Amino acid sequence: MMKLSLRSYFAGLIVLLHFTLSLAAHGQDQSSPAQPTGKEQTLSTESSARPLSNQMEVGGSYFRLTNGYGYWSSGYTRAVYQAGNNVWTGELNGQREFGDAGVYFAAGDTHTFSENWYGSVTIGTSAGGFFWPRFRSDSFLSKKWLTRKQWITTIGYGYFGAKDSHRNNSFFLGSTYYFAKPWIVEEGLYLNVSHPGAVFAPSGFVAVTHGTNKHQYFTAHVGFGEEGYQLIGPAATLAKFESQDVSITCRKWLGVNWGLNFNANYYHNAFYTRAGSSLGIFKEF
Repeated sequence: MMKLSLRSYFAGLIVLLHFTLSLAAHGQDQSSPAQPTGKEQTLSTESSARPLSNQMEVGGSYFRLTNGYGYWSSGYTRAVYQAGNNVWTGELNGQREFGDAGVYFAAGDTHTFSENWYGSVTIGTSAGGFFWPRFRSDSFLSKKWLTRKQWITTIGYGYFGAKDSHRNNSFFLGSTYYFAKPWIVEEGLYLNVSHPGAVFAPSGFVAVTHGTNKHQYFTAHVGFGEEGYQLIGPAATLAKFESQDVSITCRKWLGVNWGLNFNANYYHNAFYTRAGSSLGIFKEF
């Protein structure tokens, strides 16, 4: 995979200035904390194809890594519950990475303040697994614009406290544009400051979704930029490098209120590549 320079990264963002993040047009957030390695230590923000009803999903993933880094595997359970102006989310994720294993727990709430404003807060912690955070928090504030409320702008802040001395502060700027069905386009910019050393590592993503609720969604996602650090062992760290990732997601309803959620992902940095997929089954209530 071709390596992107920081200059080309920012040039791409300027050309693509138009869209990006948030939650769904109904002010719901189904963003789940990703595995806490590399750029995944930033906020989890993308909003396309979020469920519009109460639901539960269970699934798992498997990834192979090159250069002797072995494999990753996981099993997860996620839940969404709506009550009034609040959408509550929860996640339990058991993960194995770099020869160690642990479990991550997270809970969040997205609150609708008015017709145009909503925000979300998610907090998480873990048991075991050097790669999981001791504490993680993500918060966002979003505003809807235009006559159909089809353009959403979002700002966010995230904190990732590792189980060693590493810390990451992530600031997010983005927007999401909902075309007349069936297209959604997103882009986002992360400004990450990692410690120790106050390492500045910007990164970003672009995502395009096609589909309709209760039928299917297809999402193509591209991420690129820099990483301040990445934990690969209890006392081993990769520092200050560029990386890129590409993923395809298909969310398919097989019945009125249930279906499958499939994701294939490819990730590359100067030290290794990672490729694999995840599969989950969801049930709406």
